[in-house]
Amino acid sequence: MLISVYKMTKNHIEILDFAKSHGGYITTDNCKNFGFDPRTLQTLKNNGSLEKASYGIYKLPETALDELYIFHLRFPSIVFSHETALYLLGYSDQVPFKYNATVPVGFNSASLRQDCSVFQIKKELLTPGIVSVKTEFQNLIPVYCIERTLCDMIRRPSAFNIERFLPAIKKYMTSKEHDNIKLIKFARLFNAESKIRPYMEAVL
Repeated sequence: MLISVYKMTKNHIEILDFAKSHGGYITTDNCKNFGFDPRTLQTLKNNGSLEKASYGIYKLPETALDELYIFHLRFPSIVFSHETALYLLGYSDQVPFKYNATVPVGFNSASLRQDCSVFQIKKELLTPGIVSVKTEFQNLIPVYCIERTLCDMIRRPSAFNIERFLPAIKKYMTSKEHDNIKLIKFARLFNAESKIRPYMEAVL
């Protein structure tokens, strides 16, 4: 049963207000950053004001479980990429069987690898091309732009489904948003220009 508002402490109310303004979620790290005792989240869970969504992550009872956003909260350094990025960007209508995520070299998490196909890259190459995309529950998560996604996929052809890549690059090259200069820029950055140009020319 929910505890009455008048019985809540100021910290309880501030924590719940934070969750309301952040998609219905709050983490133990959020509490630490605000100077609150993270154990307060367990107290609010016991009172029915919060529910545990994952390790170190809590949500308001009325908030839907957003798996992608929860992954983002658990592992803030990951960027959704490859086939998952195609889906989130609207370049594939096939929901990935397993999420794809790119992480900096040296990042290791057995729990992440249980649910994601993980790609490692040098730290300085992690951030180029990151855009914010809304999940189906309207929460923002980091995803690679379509230009970088196409280059990531073509430089590792054995790691993805070519049947998803071909429709995606055709859709991109024939769309109003296509930008050859930007695409080649990313292709050069990731040494994929010689691999992606034939596809660009075939479509055009």
